[in-house]
Amino acid sequence: MPRVGPASVQNNAIDYSLTVISGPRMPFSIRCGLTLLCLTMLPLLHAQVISPCTQGAFSPPGPAPPCCMEASKSTFNEPVNTCFEQKKNTFRGCRVHAYVFRTTRNNDWCADPEAWWIPQRLKRLQQRGIHCQVV
Repeated sequence: MPRVGPASVQNNAIDYSLTVISGPRMPFSIRCGLTLLCLTMLPLLHAQVISPCTQGAFSPPGPAPPCCMEASKSTFNEPVNTCFEQKKNTFRGCRVHAYVFRTTRNNDWCADPEAWWIPQRLKRLQQRGIHCQVV
């Protein structure tokens, strides 16, 4: 059994065995508060680490495309910066398959994939290094 405090003297002999000196004890309320703080922070830290892992490996630059409720077969003559392909029922309430073209003026055009001009436009965009990202 370890002795608490300085080495004790027994029978006029000094006992040099290992002694344990305990410091001041932390009050119970502080220990409980720190424990509660640690237990509260664990899930938050876990969520911070997990959330980037659960997101897609690639997210397109800039703001996300809008939800196209309908798609047009009409052409437009604005230069395009970004292209997205919205699959049918990708988002809640977005029930159409559409290409979303974001122009240099930050206008979004929802185009029907069945439109006659889509293959030509996609080819020209690919030649410029712009590839439609599936969302």
